[in-house]
Amino acid sequence: MRRSEPDTRKTYASLRVMGDDLDPEQVTRILRVVPTTAYAKGDKYPAAGGRELVGRTGVWLLSTDGLVASDNLHHHLAFILGILVPGRQDVGPLTQLHSLLAHRKRLSADIGCFWHGRFGVKRPSVPRIVSEIAKLIPADVETDFDTDSEEADRRRA
Repeated sequence: MRRSEPDTRKTYASLRVMGDDLDPEQVTRILRVVPTTAYAKGDKYPAAGGRELVGRTGVWLLSTDGLVASDNLHHHLAFILGILVPGRQDVGPLTQLHSLLAHRKRLSADIGCFWHGRFGVKRPSVPRIVSEIAKLIPADVETDFDTDSEEADRRRA
């Protein structure tokens, strides 16, 4: 990966749909992309350490971690937006996801933004278009932004 943002340690974005009434295959058909992880309520899914868990609710998750070769959060968010609106004339996935969430009241969605940077650097901003698209889904935009401690940054140097 090219280090276009040398102050960034790690960054990625995600799109998640969840709820008791979730049919993960339906979301996959709507968004036309294979998720990072997906399971329905009551399904078994692999967990850390080789364990298997049972979903307490359904989850469909697409993470850009390892998919987008950039350390710029905006590139990761652009990837997610490109799934929702694949072309200027193609808003089908966005409108179909909106319809799914509107008709199944026990479903929700969010767009996650993760960023970790060096001590003292300015945290990235979430572009307004992300918030506007999220409102159309509707989805929450969640951020997890953090920096190294001063001591940890000195140890890395």
